[in-house]
Amino acid sequence: MSRTAELIITQANIHTMDAHCPRAEAIAIRDGRILAVGSNRDIEALANSGTRRIDAQGRLLLPGLQDTHVHFQLSSADMYHSADLYEAQTLDELLSTIRDFAKANPNKLWVRGVGFSTSRFTPEQLTKEALDNVTDGRPALMFANDYHNGWANSAAFAAAGVHPGSPEPENGSYLRLADGTPKGWLIEDAIWAMGRIAPSYTDDDFLEAMAHYSKVFNSRGITGVLDAMVSRNYMKNYQASFERADLTLRVRATSKVFAHKPLAEQLNDLIDLRRTYQGDRVSLHSAKFFLDGTLENGTAVLLQPRSDNGGNAELMFTQEQINEYFAAFDRERFQLHVHSIADGAVRAAIDGIEYARKHNGTWDARHQLAHLQVVEPSDIPRMRELGILGNFQTLWAQPIPDTDRIADAMLGPARTPWIYPIGECIRQGVTCMLSSDWGVTSFDPFQIIQCAVTRQDPTAGEHGPVHTPQHRISVEDAISGYTINAAHAAWRDDCTGSLSVGKYADLIIVDRDLFSISPYDIGQTQVLLTLLEGQEVHRHQQFGG
Repeated sequence: MSRTAELIITQANIHTMDAHCPRAEAIAIRDGRILAVGSNRDIEALANSGTRRIDAQGRLLLPGLQDTHVHFQLSSADMYHSADLYEAQTLDELLSTIRDFAKANPNKLWVRGVGFSTSRFTPEQLTKEALDNVTDGRPALMFANDYHNGWANSAAFAAAGVHPGSPEPENGSYLRLADGTPKGWLIEDAIWAMGRIAPSYTDDDFLEAMAHYSKVFNSRGITGVLDAMVSRNYMKNYQASFERADLTLRVRATSKVFAHKPLAEQLNDLIDLRRTYQGDRVSLHSAKFFLDGTLENGTAVLLQPRSDNGGNAELMFTQEQINEYFAAFDRERFQLHVHSIADGAVRAAIDGIEYARKHNGTWDARHQLAHLQVVEPSDIPRMRELGILGNFQTLWAQPIPDTDRIADAMLGPARTPWIYPIGECIRQGVTCMLSSDWGVTSFDPFQIIQCAVTRQDPTAGEHGPVHTPQHRISVEDAISGYTINAAHAAWRDDCTGSLSVGKYADLIIVDRDLFSISPYDIGQTQVLLTLLEGQEVHRHQQFGG
């Protein structure tokens, strides 16, 4: 291998996230990989007249960030092709946004929207009739910001055959009036059942949206994602986008397993998907399970009944199914990626993973639990002992009055101290990642890092209210959650996640030293340069290095 660098970056404040060589001044790159890391003098010695040079001007240089729980393809299309409802604060604003979108897009067969708040709007407000009034007779389907609730109009229900006496979908429901007529609100898999009736996005729609959002993600320092729920067609689109040179992200993926479908059929399908897509840039490695829903719509599963009304939800798989399905996918060496909101679902997932290990033996599985909104403290050491990773969306670990009122009432004072307990997980040795769950909420990694460190609203400053401050984490742990730990979770720490010799040159330069500034300034960080395999995929207009 030639020792002459194609590109060198000098005068940098490098945090490599490699414990064997944690700090450096400069880095050399050749053939898309890291040739050397060291002092300015050592790296300059690897350059010649043909070497490209970047002067980092003393800025912080980090490995590229990786978001290990994101719905990248679906959310790209939803954001690019649907009404954006995230900012609507009142019913009038919500309806006005949908009306304007419908008028601006008269040729769309269905009117789509995404992002309304389930803690701000209620089923009593979001009736089918209210949506009828702003969608000019066309079927309409709106996704909530959590993607666990939805809202449809009369034409959509008619198209889907939902009427008094019609069956409810598996793991979902249509809220109904006393006579069985649908009200307008949809829960869990009822949304996806309705979505299958609506015309789907075309492949060109997906490709156009992904090309746009790949660059947007790059501009915030993200070079890799783990798509948390893909289909066969999604994988085909990812590969096509990569081959067109439009996909400037690494994509690892997980595909959803259903309780009502035969195990053998689903297992064989995922084996085939994994065999088909196993490149460094596009690959599938994981089986996705939803064990519960959300606290806000009452579908989260608790170990003990709710404090407000004594109720509880049911697991979306029985424990026997969990054990059987987990063991089968673990035996075939799939990572398990488990949606587990409340402590009942967390316990069921841990029990299932323990069952799989007893039957299949120990291997480097890196099974992960996503969300972990409420965890029973005794389950944290079990996660460590079983090598289970914790995948946290720490943007949600700030005070959010609308949702906090719901959670506090449901959980009561004994359980609320264990909301999003990433701090205690890290202290007890659980490997944890930070991620976004975009498009549920923003994918901005610096806002998410700031929330992880402060547990406060990034816009409120240091004197704002704090959510469960005992679970704050350090800047170092937060950045690890986006770099080396994220690469570990995505099964690509052999080639990414740290700035180590031989790994891909996926890296970023930012405008401030995250390790020394006030944590309340982290969210304002600007990315000056992003490289993927040594190639620029983003350069800030003000960076002249």
